[in-house]
Amino acid sequence: MSFQDHIALEAVGTGEYSVTIHDKYWIVAGPNGGYLAALFANAGNLHLNSPERQLRSLTTHFLSPPQLGEARISVKTERSGRLVDFLRFELAQNDRTLLLATGVWGAAGKSPPEPQLKMPEVPSPDKCTPIDKIIEHPIRLREQWETRSAMGAKLTEETIEQQRQKAELSWWIRPVEPTPTGTPLIVAISDALPPPIFAMTPQIQFVPTVDLTVHIRAEVNTIDWPAAEWVLVRFATRHISHGYLEEDGQIWLRDGTLLGMSRQLSVAK
Repeated sequence: MSFQDHIALEAVGTGEYSVTIHDKYWIVAGPNGGYLAALFANAGNLHLNSPERQLRSLTTHFLSPPQLGEARISVKTERSGRLVDFLRFELAQNDRTLLLATGVWGAAGKSPPEPQLKMPEVPSPDKCTPIDKIIEHPIRLREQWETRSAMGAKLTEETIEQQRQKAELSWWIRPVEPTPTGTPLIVAISDALPPPIFAMTPQIQFVPTVDLTVHIRAEVNTIDWPAAEWVLVRFATRHISHGYLEEDGQIWLRDGTLLGMSRQLSVAK
């Protein structure tokens, strides 16, 4: 089954969808946050059913991790304007709300040519090391993604130490099974990799996400993004205080197209 199959929803009423939470994207204490947020992205696409209005921003708050089994997603349009729609989401199990989210779907507009965020120069995926040769502890989430370190094939103590000092990691990633590409896939990728703080501070071993915001920065229906294509991601943590840390991310196509940007706030444990 592909990623698109894994986020499939069944309409059970106006603005109501049924979904089965399975263990394919499981991490330490529940489903991966990117996978859960991608369910909201898919629900918004189905709810609006408007090719002219693409997901632009999605913020998900993680109240409590869902369990395996059936869950319900509800979608409500808070406001529909000339250019954008504002949506509100809830995911519930057993009449208990576990996730909340808000999203913006908007039509494309014109922009000046600058400024532009440039993709970093890194080795191509075929010259990079698979993640299972770097990180020993397996989790179900990792089975769904083919991932390679963008530091290259020869990981020296010097390059690894540089990453530790920066709390910054770059990866090539794509789904193990080719899947239709789109905004839900960008949302899932934004939280599909190990937090960079793990490389810098071994004392921190668990960073549950409080909220995750993803901004879609490409017009997905107009770009060349084949189903089996690698994308480059870079995630960095620059500040930790009072038991919380942030993680900023950028996601690029191989041709330099910026697909999305993300930020999440996590508890540092």
